[in-house]
Amino acid sequence: MAEKDQIAGKTFESLEAMMLAYAEEAVRIAERDHGMNLDFSPESVSQLETVLAARSPIADDSIEHETKLWGGYFGEIFRRRYGAEWIMAIYPDSTRQASGGELAMPALDIRGSQLYPLLKIQRRLTMGPSEDLAAFFARVSTALDARIEESK
Repeated sequence: MAEKDQIAGKTFESLEAMMLAYAEEAVRIAERDHGMNLDFSPESVSQLETVLAARSPIADDSIEHETKLWGGYFGEIFRRRYGAEWIMAIYPDSTRQASGGELAMPALDIRGSQLYPLLKIQRRLTMGPSEDLAAFFARVSTALDARIEESK
């Protein structure tokens, strides 16, 4: 069975279990294929960026799977840091809404704010280094930290 089919063919008890399975597979692939030890820490975002750069370009038929793998990992960094919860959410994209389509995807609920790590990873995979993960992580973390501090 192909690597991407091993997870895709499984049934999970929850969205969180599925996203964690993708994240753990990403950790295994990063170690096996790239010698990177991804440990779910904020500091590992730069290593994730290195792994994604090494994997580029991604074949069109692998984008969805790669997005789930690395988006699951990227999301888990935020989930663990902020006690977030994986949810299925409708992405607020006005162009899709105007055409009558909606895009539901795994997202994180972080104290009432929704974060779409898979979308960010998909943009990084398809648009390249201009979609820098470390800068994104820093911006989002600063905003979340400020929001948490204000609520104290």
